[in-house]
Amino acid sequence: MEEKAQLEASEQHPLLRSARKIIAKFKCLDVRRTALFYVNDLHFKLGGMHTQEDETEPYMASLFIGRHADANIYFFRADNVTDQATTNVVIPKGELMISLGTKQLDDYYNLLKEEGRVNIVDPIEDKPWGYRQFEIEDLDGNKIQFFRFLEGGTPGDDD
Repeated sequence: MEEKAQLEASEQHPLLRSARKIIAKFKCLDVRRTALFYVNDLHFKLGGMHTQEDETEPYMASLFIGRHADANIYFFRADNVTDQATTNVVIPKGELMISLGTKQLDDYYNLLKEEGRVNIVDPIEDKPWGYRQFEIEDLDGNKIQFFRFLEGGTPGDDD
């Protein structure tokens, strides 16, 4: 079977139909500072913050948006992130996309722009691949692209 035809004919295994959501994992320098940014500036909700037994500073935080934490990000403190050659702090950068409702996307973009506390790296615009989108960058260089589909509707349209 030709590779393209094989890919188009593929089906997921029945066991995988129970998947509920994706949880992204990002690294950050300071979990508390990151949580405050996501709650205060991006308007996410804190799901929880955890420390390791022998530490006082948080090691991990869960931040989310959506009805059932549909868009959830776990942040882990980046330990041992100094580049030995340059002594610069190096954190792996993460990227993810979050789909919002048709009206909510533009309203959220306008809210972030009006508040002026978030680094919007790509302004909102319609893309040739069928998305309307914008992208932000957090305090550690992680990027989140918020988008909606231009045709066919987007979940959340009825909200």
